[in-house]
Amino acid sequence: MTTDITSPTPPAPRPYRRRGMFWPLVLIGIGIIALLANYGLIQSVSVLSILALWPVLLILLGIDIAFARRWPLPTLAAEVVIIGAALFLAAARPAALSFGTFTFNSCPNPTLSSSVARGTLDRLTLRVDAGGSRFRIVGGSANAVEVSSDQQELCVSDRTTGSAGDVRISQGGRVQLGGSSEIVAKVANDLPLSLTVNAGAGEFLVDLHDVKTKDARLSIGASNTTIVLPHPTGDVAIRLDGGASSVVIEIPVDVEARVIVTGGLISTSSTNPRATKSGNITETPGYGTAKDRVTVSITGGVSSISIR
Repeated sequence: MTTDITSPTPPAPRPYRRRGMFWPLVLIGIGIIALLANYGLIQSVSVLSILALWPVLLILLGIDIAFARRWPLPTLAAEVVIIGAALFLAAARPAALSFGTFTFNSCPNPTLSSSVARGTLDRLTLRVDAGGSRFRIVGGSANAVEVSSDQQELCVSDRTTGSAGDVRISQGGRVQLGGSSEIVAKVANDLPLSLTVNAGAGEFLVDLHDVKTKDARLSIGASNTTIVLPHPTGDVAIRLDGGASSVVIEIPVDVEARVIVTGGLISTSSTNPRATKSGNITETPGYGTAKDRVTVSITGGVSSISIR
């Protein structure tokens, strides 16, 4: 009599399950960013800049629901990349992040050209939100603002109240095929101007030399940006927050200016014969005693700053 001894069937391998990887990845990423900021390798990152990345949570949640069960490891890799890119955005462009609401169809009537009449305006606030284009902001307008584009449709919003002009320009609508668009925004030379520019990847020229500028703030991404400083009245402050960008600051011969550069991996050079560089400060000889002067503060991520 023989007895069959059948070896037991090994249990089927359990499917791979990721256990709580999302929050550890977020904490590790924030810790790395904070460490780099503490050592001065990147600019400081505020808590608000981190919290303003809330849309990333929606993206990660959608990816997790759609793909994590079927492709756990590729999904984990994608989440790592997305979290890293989001934290880099917080470090490189903190000024671009906010808790503002979003709307759909906010530009019902896009156009290739528009203007805002000067009327009885005695000052002007201009905000420009620009993406991947060649964008020029210059003086010389007979109106308060004139804007035109060869391809990209624009959204122009006039929020003027009384004598205080308030104009906002953004890219929207359709873009025609056949190359990158060029957009020109002109402002009146003699209207006191407060300028805000939020720019992504592109090429930007901001020529304020003939414009009566009160102040300017620019937040730029991966772009090439040239800023021609204004002939000032009083002490004019210009602030620039840059990401992975190349920035040229032009100081005209009739302008006394100081340029202060702080932040992460920034290289600064000066070819302006009037300007002297000492550490992170470059200034013209008459800046200290001048009543009318320009102070430029640049905070950058990975940037190249050239002063001419």
